[in-house]
Amino acid sequence: MYSLAQETYTHNDVLNMLQSDRSINFRYELLDKNEIKIKDLENVKGNIRFDSSQEIMGTASFSIKEIGDMELKSVDLRIRPFMCLQAPTGWIEYPLGTYIMSSPERSKQGSKVVQQVDCYDYSTILKEDKITTRMFVATGTNYVSLVRSIITTAGIKKTNIETSILTVSKVLEFEIGTSKLDIINSLLTAINYEPLHFDNRGYAVSRRYIEPLNRRTEQEYQTNNRSVIKSGAKQSVDMYNVPNIFIRYTNDPDGAELKSQYINDSVASPISTINRGRNVVDIESVDDVADQTTLNDLVRRIAIEKSQTYDAVILPTALMPHHSYRDCVFVGESGLGVGNKYIEYAWEMNLVVGGTMTHTLKRVVKL
Repeated sequence: MYSLAQETYTHNDVLNMLQSDRSINFRYELLDKNEIKIKDLENVKGNIRFDSSQEIMGTASFSIKEIGDMELKSVDLRIRPFMCLQAPTGWIEYPLGTYIMSSPERSKQGSKVVQQVDCYDYSTILKEDKITTRMFVATGTNYVSLVRSIITTAGIKKTNIETSILTVSKVLEFEIGTSKLDIINSLLTAINYEPLHFDNRGYAVSRRYIEPLNRRTEQEYQTNNRSVIKSGAKQSVDMYNVPNIFIRYTNDPDGAELKSQYINDSVASPISTINRGRNVVDIESVDDVADQTTLNDLVRRIAIEKSQTYDAVILPTALMPHHSYRDCVFVGESGLGVGNKYIEYAWEMNLVVGGTMTHTLKRVVKL
């Protein structure tokens, strides 16, 4: 969750403004490939989505009415939308990401020509940039230093990757044609970090995984007199295919095999081996992991994330500009009888005044 603090306003000050009668607007900057502003775009309608389950998590689509000699055919232009909030001292603005434009599609709509543009966050640069020779990583290489280096080779200068002391314990090899994004996420998985994603300011971000139960609640949505929840909330509860035994192992003929197992045998869990009366096993090999402790943590993380799927909530709210990667959110929705802590896996914003933000959340579970 991003901080809303700005100028003389604290985070809570701005949150109170957002949860009361408010005036909002949107602004769109057109940037060149170096993020230098070309101009503000006018007559724009936009939709942005962040989905943490996807390789390229941030996507957007914009509908732009042509005015005068507007030209969007240059390669690698970017669009940066802002949500603007009227405060007592004037407008304050919050960036909602930076998106690389694909080729626009022009269409005639009445007397106007409209350009429809699909856009992607900077992960697309790393997905499209592939290694052209076989890549070897030497023993003793620091994982995070290598990740930062690969990001830089793709021309991305802004990074915020949490430091780690973990180093490669055996020589790693990546085949010709492997995308830099795949290499980076493989390295981050090996040290139990979040997959790479880009924040609202266009920084490449990753940090070590923290169990949801150990995270503080960053946002509350409740059906009270300050509620921004809209009608249409949904809850799905599906326990049928959720595993209760999780196993991961390394399969390296040249090195020692590592293996880790987690069994959910808790009497408090409705999907445990005890309460279900049968085993549902999730087992896979992993290509690389820093050490046994990291593998144990990784298996526990997989168990938590897959166990979360049995209770999912779709929550529509007013537009809020501060959501990020897998925020920890308390949902108190009286109509559904929901009152629990959830992790937000995806969110989507329709960038119009009075628009809706849709949150996809999965319940925090205790293992």
